[in-house]
Amino acid sequence: MAGAGRPVPTCLVLGVAGGGKSLLARRLRQLSAQEGPAELGEPPATLPTVGTNLTDLRLPRTVTLRELGGCMGPIWHSYYGECSALLVSGSRARPEPRPGFVVDAADPTQVSSSCVQLLSVLSAAPLAAVPVLILFNKIDLPCYMSVMEMKSLFRMQDIVSCATQPITILETSARDGTGLAEVLQWLRATLGDLR
Repeated sequence: MAGAGRPVPTCLVLGVAGGGKSLLARRLRQLSAQEGPAELGEPPATLPTVGTNLTDLRLPRTVTLRELGGCMGPIWHSYYGECSALLVSGSRARPEPRPGFVVDAADPTQVSSSCVQLLSVLSAAPLAAVPVLILFNKIDLPCYMSVMEMKSLFRMQDIVSCATQPITILETSARDGTGLAEVLQWLRATLGDLR
């Protein structure tokens, strides 16, 4: 329990393996703890999440980020009941040979399966009214896809128009900090005054 007997809101952080969720959570914690402009420095080393990671942010109210590993996709639904908001992280970098689930812009079957995963999350009954922030991460890489390419490949206009929950889309780089102030602003606006 936080503060005046109010529960701490939980924001689920979901996305494919290798999408940058762990670094995103660490950088958000670092930014939320600092007053004034923040110098992020070099990004810390991260390992793929197996299970969950919990990160508390001060917005000024405490909010818990629960990052669920990309490999846990089949059991994400087990965590929906405690969710006050949802961050969905998708890497915008064009795929490189590496393990994990990567969306290949040249492979329509991977784009389709990624869309199915997102639609599954958005259509889950416990999340019907939960605000959603979709992050196109890794915009600092030279091989990233434009936001127009990503929106087109994921048919974001159709997804947003059919969704029951409010959806916001932002571009970020957890590595260099681009867009992270906007993520914190969204979290403050979305979770800062829950009653």
